[in-house]
Amino acid sequence: MIPASRFVVVAAVSAVLVFLAPGHTQAQIEEIIVTSQKRTEGLSVQDIPVALTAVDEALLDSVFAIDLVDVGRLAPNATLHPASTFTATPNFFIRGIGVSGTTRSLDPAVGIFVDGMYIGYPVGAILDVFDRESIEVLRGPQGTIFGRNVTGGAINVRSKRPTGEFAFDSDVVVGDFNRFDVSASVEGSLVEDRVAGKIALISRSRDGYWEDNNGGTIDPDINPDPLPDSPTGTKPDIDLIVVRPMLQFTPSDNVEITLIGEVLRDNSGTANSRNIINPDNPRRPIAVLGYTPPSDPYEINHDLNENADLKTEHLIGELNWDLGHGVLTSITSWRQLEFDSSTDFDGTPFTIFHFPLNSEEQDQVSQELRYASRFSDNYEFVAGAFYFDQSYFVGERRRILPPALPDQAIVADMDHMTWSVFAEGNIFLNDDWTLTLGGRWTYEEKDVTFGPLGSCEVDFSSCDPSLQRDGDWDDFTPKVALKYQINDDSMVYGSWTEGFRSGTFDARARTVDSFLNSSPAPESVTAFEFGYKVLSSDGRLRFNAAIFHNDYQDIQRLALEPVPVEVDPEGVAQRLINAAEATIQGIELELSYVPVENFVIDASLGYVDAGYDEFDGFDADGVLGFDPVTDPAAARALKFERVPELTGYLAGTWIRPLDGGAELSFRASYWWTDEYYNDALNAEIIKQDAYGLIDANVTWTNADGNVKVSLFGRNLADEEFFDFGLDNALTTLTWGGMPRNFGIRLSYSY
Repeated sequence: MIPASRFVVVAAVSAVLVFLAPGHTQAQIEEIIVTSQKRTEGLSVQDIPVALTAVDEALLDSVFAIDLVDVGRLAPNATLHPASTFTATPNFFIRGIGVSGTTRSLDPAVGIFVDGMYIGYPVGAILDVFDRESIEVLRGPQGTIFGRNVTGGAINVRSKRPTGEFAFDSDVVVGDFNRFDVSASVEGSLVEDRVAGKIALISRSRDGYWEDNNGGTIDPDINPDPLPDSPTGTKPDIDLIVVRPMLQFTPSDNVEITLIGEVLRDNSGTANSRNIINPDNPRRPIAVLGYTPPSDPYEINHDLNENADLKTEHLIGELNWDLGHGVLTSITSWRQLEFDSSTDFDGTPFTIFHFPLNSEEQDQVSQELRYASRFSDNYEFVAGAFYFDQSYFVGERRRILPPALPDQAIVADMDHMTWSVFAEGNIFLNDDWTLTLGGRWTYEEKDVTFGPLGSCEVDFSSCDPSLQRDGDWDDFTPKVALKYQINDDSMVYGSWTEGFRSGTFDARARTVDSFLNSSPAPESVTAFEFGYKVLSSDGRLRFNAAIFHNDYQDIQRLALEPVPVEVDPEGVAQRLINAAEATIQGIELELSYVPVENFVIDASLGYVDAGYDEFDGFDADGVLGFDPVTDPAAARALKFERVPELTGYLAGTWIRPLDGGAELSFRASYWWTDEYYNDALNAEIIKQDAYGLIDANVTWTNADGNVKVSLFGRNLADEEFFDFGLDNALTTLTWGGMPRNFGIRLSYSY
């Protein structure tokens, strides 16, 4: 259960703020307009028969959000964690569905869309949130409007457009761990009423939270050699620069063209792998090398320290043409990525398992053309077509237990194309009832050329090109929803929809046999959702609730199965496989309430019950080798990895007017997650226990509202947690987390 003591802290703060708040006059919750439904104009969250959390610029600012990981804590049943093993890579889960790990060929189950562009390659997709107008977290499969394999959910990010008026916004943040961030945007008119321009600049730097000071000890009875003297500073350092230019053309009153570019350079440090002790089964660092890692959770001892080098560039062109009877929209996008990285995977001062200088490249283009219209009082619709094409190269070097094993490399080249047609319409049966009908037909092709360990030179040359696989898949995903408007304040809805994630290949397999036997079939889901939404007539209460039941067929999983160390030194073999059937159901509650003027309470609660109904072919019983009787039974008892049963959020915000027109705002929040496992086999040693994060901030705003000075603190209770863990025959490891930290932010706008 959620610890009562933590809620007491935030509830007590909320009670004090209520007591201090001036007066008891009416105040209202701000309406949030969303664009994810792709209609002729934006819609209010409360009018849409879909479970989604919409976060606007003001809320992003008040919670001091940096990226999508912070946004995930505001939405029930959304755990937007980083992969951690490789920086800048998301492992996002919504309603129990997502991708755990960094196998690039496993399509994301949570789609990320930025300004209409689908991000097809996960690296660099965590996204900075400065100068974003809104972020929408849509929960459940979005098979009609988005498609593109989002069987878990979608995140829709929209950047702020230029208004044609001169404006300047800036933030400077100084904090502990040598944090120094500078963000700024400037916009204005280039040709009056016809061309507007804007550019946003983001620079972030910070020392890593984990420090290498040669911690740990050596047992001289096992290993007489002293620990290597190889301090490597802190991990993972942050060194990020983003430039985001934008031009908006209005050649006529009914045509608008927006060009959005972005250049990102990220030279941040590599992952903070932390070796931990497995008392039941001491791993190689302890049993063979006599090494005991340091007890301080923020102390490490590595012997490889190389910064990652991530470069991304993208260009998006959006055309909106109002034809009178409807709006024609075209979104054309291009994205390019280069990513070089190295990581001390084993987290020790010895070379047990390293990734020395991996290399990745990706190119993608996409085109969406759609038409949205409401030329009748009885119905509205959106219909269109979508094309996406990407190619990527992944080269991984592995240094395992030298000199027993030589350096080895894995190489994969993937070509991936998909296109689809879609339509969705609302039929207004009368003033109270609305019927939604939709569908999407999708076709996908994938071709991969693969070089397993031992078949390529370590410089990724001289690979055997004969190992090739290809496949194509298609599917139709329908949707039906019925909405009943109870009164002007509230409505209920029910929906049935299907989702589809295409088949794929394991572009990270260690052997030819593993590659040939790791090609999961398409995943499909049938989803039922019932919801209730209310916004009180006085605007002081917003409450949304959803109940969902999702049936998955051939659900795709990335599994590590035990194998003899003679087969693989890690003692595990990775496979992409299908679990035959799974059922995921749950509840989501969201509340915003203004009890008195200038005071707002926000809360959410998410519950997920995720389990396998059938899971054949997976070695799950702890005994080497697949047993057709014991292993399926053991697999059905497994819990989903990285999926907490309960998540909760509570926040109180109070604004206190001051003499002269200035004001002070106070905000305290508590986010809590239930325990969850980090691997398919539910290893207890790397299970993350339940934990919660307390954040708070205070902000002074001048009378003109254009200068703000803020003091903020995150994880004030200094909770210890990690984002991901791994247990194999070589090492037991954790990654991620965040200690208590503080900062000051100065904001200026004109």
